Amino acid sequence: MPFPTLAPILAASRLSGVPLSWMPAHEIHQPYRKLLVHDHDMTSELAAFHRDSISLKVLQSRLAEATYHREVTLHAATSGTTVEYGLIEILLGSFPPGIRTRILSGETPLGTILTTSRLPFRSEPQGFFSVPGQALGDLFPPSASGKILFGRYNHLIGNQSATFARIIEILPSQDPHVPV
Repeated sequence: MPFPTLAPILAASRLSGVPLSWMPAHEIHQPYRKLLVHDHDMTSELAAFHRDSISLKVLQSRLAEATYHREVTLHAATSGTTVEYGLIEILLGSFPPGIRTRILSGETPLGTILTTSRLPFRSEPQGFFSVPGQALGDLFPPSASGKILFGRYNHLIGNQSATFARIIEILPSQDPHVPV
């Protein structure tokens, strides 16, 4: 594994034991490249792409000292369609107490919390990958193009280079008629 920091994120998830096939950004097909290869938070990118607000569903979570791990799906709020599967390791000590409380409530995506709180941060994608579609087939809508899913490993970084979160973000397959 090229990123040892991924081990605790993947350990107790649906992706445990699933191979991540690392690839350069330019090999990711559209519309996935547009949605993955950028330095913004994924929540706002998905909201713009789907022209909808994004809601959060926590599949499982665990708290170990000041590190909060969660496995989630993000959904287009109006249709309920799953628009992302994510694994996230949130370093709670990097946040003010009020934001920690919002994060732990599990009601709002982290990107939305960061944006609405005006807490300065940047997104630093670490790498891009594909995974077999069947690994997450039960979470995403059926698609004719669902054999391969694309994702990224991303870090959200705050002021003074404090790491806020390490995130695996995987998108569902898009059928050819979906606008780019």
